[in-house]
Amino acid sequence: MNYEQRLAAATMIIESKSHGESGYATSPFDATEIGVTATLKPHQLEGISWLIQRYHLGVNVILGDEMGLGKTLQAISFLSYLKVHQKSPGPYLVLCPLSVTDGWVSEIDKFTPKLKVLRYVGEKEHQRSLRKTIHEHVKESPSSSNVSLLPFDVLLTTYDIALVDQEFLSQIPWHYAIVDEAQRLKNPKSVLYNVLIDQFLMPRRLLMTGTPIQNNLTELWALMHFCMPLVFGTLDQFLSTFREAADASSDHDATKVKRQFKTLKSILKSFMLRRTKSRLIECGNLVLPSLTEITVMAPLVSLQKKVYTSILRKELPKLLALSSSASNHQSLQNMVIQLRKACSHPYLFPGIEPEPYEEGEHLVKASGKLIILDQLLEKLHDSGHRVLLFAQMTHTLDILQDFLELRKYSYERLDGSVRAEERFAAIRSFSGQSGRSGSESDQNSSFVFMISTRAGGVGLNLVAADTVIFYEQDWNPQVDKQALQRAHRIGQMNHVLSINLVTRHSVEEVIMQRAKRKLQLSHDVVGDDVMEEDRKETGGIETGDLRSIIFGLHRFDPSEVNSEKSNELNASELKALAQKVIALRCDQILDKDDRKFEVNPIGQEKGLDFVSGGESALASYDPGLDEASYLSWVEKFKETSQSNENLVMDLGNRRNLPDNKYLNLEAAKKKAEEKKLSKWEALGYHSLSVGDPIYPVDGDALSDSGFVHFVVGDCTHPDKLCSSEPSVIFSCVDESGNWGHGGMFDALAKLSSSIPAAYQQASEFRDLHLGDVHLVKIIEQSF
Repeated sequence: MNYEQRLAAATMIIESKSHGESGYATSPFDATEIGVTATLKPHQLEGISWLIQRYHLGVNVILGDEMGLGKTLQAISFLSYLKVHQKSPGPYLVLCPLSVTDGWVSEIDKFTPKLKVLRYVGEKEHQRSLRKTIHEHVKESPSSSNVSLLPFDVLLTTYDIALVDQEFLSQIPWHYAIVDEAQRLKNPKSVLYNVLIDQFLMPRRLLMTGTPIQNNLTELWALMHFCMPLVFGTLDQFLSTFREAADASSDHDATKVKRQFKTLKSILKSFMLRRTKSRLIECGNLVLPSLTEITVMAPLVSLQKKVYTSILRKELPKLLALSSSASNHQSLQNMVIQLRKACSHPYLFPGIEPEPYEEGEHLVKASGKLIILDQLLEKLHDSGHRVLLFAQMTHTLDILQDFLELRKYSYERLDGSVRAEERFAAIRSFSGQSGRSGSESDQNSSFVFMISTRAGGVGLNLVAADTVIFYEQDWNPQVDKQALQRAHRIGQMNHVLSINLVTRHSVEEVIMQRAKRKLQLSHDVVGDDVMEEDRKETGGIETGDLRSIIFGLHRFDPSEVNSEKSNELNASELKALAQKVIALRCDQILDKDDRKFEVNPIGQEKGLDFVSGGESALASYDPGLDEASYLSWVEKFKETSQSNENLVMDLGNRRNLPDNKYLNLEAAKKKAEEKKLSKWEALGYHSLSVGDPIYPVDGDALSDSGFVHFVVGDCTHPDKLCSSEPSVIFSCVDESGNWGHGGMFDALAKLSSSIPAAYQQASEFRDLHLGDVHLVKIIEQSF
């Protein structure tokens, strides 16, 4: 029996027992019978029944409902069933992001009062105190096979604490384990994935995720293998069996690709329950307010164009080399990050903001996106709406915070740097008041909740807001979809408006175009709904992300940088734009729910539609862009950048340089660098300084494979803490060249004499600079 036949056989057995005489059919039941006080919706009753059925069949599964359909309530109702009907009080383990632990505790206390929950988070001293309490309770409790010795039914903690405190948590035999936002386990090589599988005692598992597939089939296998390792075998077996589906962009037989996707869907039905809001609404099992999604195309203002051009100008040799395939593709990735920053706001670069550094209108006028956001927020505030404002970079949030302070708007903020207590307080503060404009309570609530997408885009319930604005988009469209569901979910009472701010003719359009391919993959595997226009050809995206970036560069016209003609909008046009966008929320404009629109503020002057639905400018990308077209654009850009009138901005040195002086300065820097390296080589010195980081174009590449986590113990002997992992000891020093005494200095010197020797030698050769990282290989001890 080959691998595919084995999966098919497992599926057939599960389905036959599900519809046979198992005694646990998916029939409706009374929630009070399992200790649940909530009024469950039909799809939630069905989901709990399905979980019960699969539990009795011995099958670990994925609850993959779309975000906002109440997966948490279904999960805790199932745990309540286990305690009430199976007389097994646990213990049960729940792993989730820190930001949603408060929500879990709140729902358990409110809807499943028979479950005793312990939130195992907080400072080390607090965790130590909890461990002591647990040990004392176990000692004092009478031994009984029917009574738990632990002072809780459910232990709720985070992924990070599961790693840090695995020595304690892995000793507990968990009767059932739930991993919320299980896309965290999409990398089978991650530390978290392997620690949970190899170290924790939890044979019965449930994964919860609204995005079971985000990028590729490897991630899907990782989740399925975590649930049922023996059934889903190895990754090689899975990918070789579904080779065509895994690489659908290649020239494979279309019929075979469709057959493999059909087989995958059939297998997944036995191990994953997936419902979407649109389908539940269609069949009458769910009622939700409408969702309108709008893309607003923002222009680059004059300063942004200069910054954008300066970035391209600096990378011109690499752009030229790319056409001949001589360029290192990875070397262009940092350029993409810099171009995105230019699209968001030029003040993200040091030295661009004019001195003195004071709040003022210059902050708004420096960015096309911020100009449009300013008008939108004014209209939304006057109409009594409340807003979730998402951005990718925390530095962008800093600028947006300055803007909100300038306009005197009340706000909350959540990003990765916010402590747990402050996160919970911000969420409670924003969610506590949800009244409409005009009420006394509404006047005391925050108008805007600023959130970094990766830190707060999952698990939160923020239905107090009815407008979601994406100031920056994620490379992974599923991340933005998750963020949108913070507002458009069960409990929302108002029509939700989602606004994407995208810079025209820039690399940001590439991000939007690339998103279509990933959404299509999700549709092919798990059957998610994709709008008809999104299912059309995605063009050259399949040929590689770097080539799609070239499309974005090709859209930018360098001749506009010094052009007298401006695409910037006047005050009346901006007000009209904001009014159009806000008006799209109104029911009388819509002829169906869940519509998608594009608003092009520049369209009017060119005789185009101001608002368009469905097909957008993104569809105008030429999938057959050839090398000749690209070279033509590069040559045009080269000629424009050599114009005497063109100023190249030296980003980071707080000054602008004429083109000839810039080139002379760069040549002098290069000559000095070559002279220094030649001297070092002659004297036998090799620098241990790590070069500037190369950031991946796709944020999805940042996974747990490079995850930094905390451990407790002697940092000079990491082999005793993480013997199976490569380890890096990180220590901060100054640039004086004098190795210190005591503490870490003595410990590191004792560990290896090569460490202080490398530091002192770097000082002698003037190779110590503020912010540098030197990587010293420790010879005396291997770890």
